[in-house]
Parts: sequence; structure tokens; C-alpha cells
Amino acid sequence: MKKILCLVLCMLFVFSLAACGEESDKKGSHSVDVEYYANLGQINDVAYKLGDSVQKTKTALEEKVDDHGESNYFEYPSGIYTIMSDGATYCCYETENENAGLTHVITTGDAYGFTAGAVSVEIRDIMSSIGFDAKERDAKRSETFFLPAGAEMTVLEYKFQNNTLLFVFQDHYLAATVITK
Repeated sequence: MKKILCLVLCMLFVFSLAACGEESDKKGSHSVDVEYYANLGQINDVAYKLGDSVQKTKTALEEKVDDHGESNYFEYPSGIYTIMSDGATYCCYETENENAGLTHVITTGDAYGFTAGAVSVEIRDIMSSIGFDAKERDAKRSETFFLPAGAEMTVLEYKFQNNTLLFVFQDHYLAATVITK
């Protein structure tokens, strides 16, 4: 009986090690097709994309309500852009060229399978493992116009067809994700 019990326990141990090996292999892959969404001009899990109608986007953002039934919509000018937001998603357009549609879609939450607050090295390494390389550099104010001035920011920049994807970091932690033309 002891031999059978030992054999069963050994088999369980071997299978558990095999399962751990399979899990670590899966960690090398990334669950979101970043290139697909970036080429669409969209951030996954965000309803808006580059080129969308400003009026339709504004209406959708205004109609979005929180748990208390209130809209968190606000709109403000920033340089040549107008920014519309529900507090988590920011949609921007050139104020003088509203008919061209959205020029930037930004989220301060999770994006492309990365959580808000993720470390820049982690994102750079994962993006590199799926075939996209970038160098971290200081952010230009023209790239972070939607954020309060004064904070030092860095970005990881990736080019996809006609669109640019920026992961924006404050103190090396993901603060925002931007898709722009």
C-alpha cells in the first residue's frame, strides 16, 4: 500500500512540475494583439479610435455615467487641441480641424494587456519579446499635453503603419497610453 501511495504522490509531483513548465512558457506570450489594435488606431477595451467623429465621440462620452448616475464628462482646450474626457479616457482633436476626427485616444487605465502602474522595463521587455523594440526617452510636452505640466515623463514609442503608440511613464510607472497618427 505504501508503494502505491508513493507512486501516486510521485506521479502528482511530476505532473505538477510539468504544469509549472507549461505555465512559464505561456508567460513569454502576450494576450493582446498590440499590432492589430495599433494599426486600427485603437486601444483595446476603449470604444473610440483615431478618425472617429468628434460629435459622436462627444455624445458617447457625455452619456457615459458612473455608479451614481452622473456624467464625468469634461472638455477643455490644450494648445491646438481640444480634449474631451470621461475621467479615464481622453479623446483629442485639432480644434481648428474638427472634421478630421480624433487625433489622439488616451487612457490612464489598463491598455494592451498592461496594467496602469506597470514598470517601463516590464513593458519594454514584453514588447521586445513579441517583436517590437523601442528605447525609453524623455517625453516631449507635445506628447503629454493632456497631463498636468511639471511632471517629468518618459515614453516608449512604437510605430505601426500610420499610427504611433506611446506608453507614457511617470517615475518609470505607466501613467497613460496614447495612440496617435
